[in-house]
Amino acid sequence: MRNRRYSLTTSASLAAAWVLMLGISLLAGGAAGRTYKNVSTGFCLDSNADKKVYTGVCNGGNYQNWERLGKRLVNVSTGFCLDSNAEGKVYTGECNGGNYQNWDAVGKSLVNVSTGFCLDSNADKKVSAAACNGGNYQNWEEHVRIIRP
Repeated sequence: MRNRRYSLTTSASLAAAWVLMLGISLLAGGAAGRTYKNVSTGFCLDSNADKKVYTGVCNGGNYQNWERLGKRLVNVSTGFCLDSNAEGKVYTGECNGGNYQNWDAVGKSLVNVSTGFCLDSNADKKVSAAACNGGNYQNWEEHVRIIRP
């Protein structure tokens, strides 16, 4: 019993140290960015200053990095929020707090709070929102990393 208690205490201490290091690294000017890689295509969710959303070869650039603020996904480079509409169009826009800019992570899918549609992509690098079907074109692998200024 004593060894088990020591092991749990050591594990808790290591976990606390990891969280502290992450916090210090964020305070030192880093931000937590996320990339979203489509399971079917292997392309990353991307955007540009013209508010267009598409996928592209993963390159680690800030146009492919997204900051999660509550349910919103904010593009690190533009500061625009991932947005959608009832027709299934996906774009970015000024963050306005509306539900069309809110996305729930459900398994590996990103589901728009207003429409219930899943973020979808295809081999032509187009991004849309469509009725959720469980297919891999609607599944996204999230990778978290620290972005240095």
